[in-house]
Amino acid sequence: MPPERDTDNPATRQKGREFYLEGLALGREGRHEDALTSFSLALAVDPDLALAWVGRGFALGKLGRYEEEIECCEKAIEIDPNCTDAWNNKGFACGMLDRFEDKVTCCEKALAIDPENATAWNNKGVALGMLGKFEAEIRCCDRAIEIRPRYLSAWVNKGFAYGKLKWYEQEILCYDRALKIYPFYFSAVIKKGIALINLKRYREAVDVLDRALTIEPDHPKALYRKGLALSMLSLHEDAIRCLEQALERDPAIADAWVVLSNSCFMLGKLEESAHAFDQAYYIDVKEVRHGVRRGLSMLKIGKFDDALRCFSDVFGVLLR
Repeated sequence: MPPERDTDNPATRQKGREFYLEGLALGREGRHEDALTSFSLALAVDPDLALAWVGRGFALGKLGRYEEEIECCEKAIEIDPNCTDAWNNKGFACGMLDRFEDKVTCCEKALAIDPENATAWNNKGVALGMLGKFEAEIRCCDRAIEIRPRYLSAWVNKGFAYGKLKWYEQEILCYDRALKIYPFYFSAVIKKGIALINLKRYREAVDVLDRALTIEPDHPKALYRKGLALSMLSLHEDAIRCLEQALERDPAIADAWVVLSNSCFMLGKLEESAHAFDQAYYIDVKEVRHGVRRGLSMLKIGKFDDALRCFSDVFGVLLR
């Protein structure tokens, strides 16, 4: 029979904490497999170290193992029900699994413990936005920003929610605030470019997307959006070059194939136009089938909001 763990021994607890701190350092370096090993060693020594369960879950999440991350967070919560990091991380993992109602619940648990937790407010806002509640998302982001005025993610998420409401001028103001804090924040730059396209300010959009491409030169969606803006300016040769670069990096962007088809058609390249349209249609058919299957699955388990979102996405593809 194995000996009982002496977790009340200060030396034992100190050793567990050392492994935990080692895991944190490895995680900061992006070495998540190694971090996972360190957190597991910490828990082998001290299985009641709640933060090590949180750290282990975080490492698993970084490796795409979200179900296991949730299990670790639940173990941490069992040990310490007031562990806001565990509630926040569990919520994040639920979101990665498209369980947005569960994510909202986790964030509310964290906020019941710590009403000034900016991360929980921001995460709750993201979940509400994914449920189509964009004005509620904006209110959550405002609360996060009130607590942490330089919270980049909250500014960008607030802007994104404004964009979903088609309030594009307000959207751009949010991205400008984020970029004033950190001028190289890629997410804010590319989203600003998209907002400018939505406002039909195509030349400004090209300039902003060029800036995005100085940060991430091979980013397929930045190349696609630049190609779209160039196409709308009737600069079809330039548009085709951008779109071909985008599709070389990510052939699954159906909208890029549609715009490429249009630009080729406008230049009289009918064979190339037809080929691009066929590619878009093939991707759309797969997306529709996947969306319908997912929506039906959500209905079967009673997740009606998630099912509605899936069917709305399908409808958007069919209208493309």
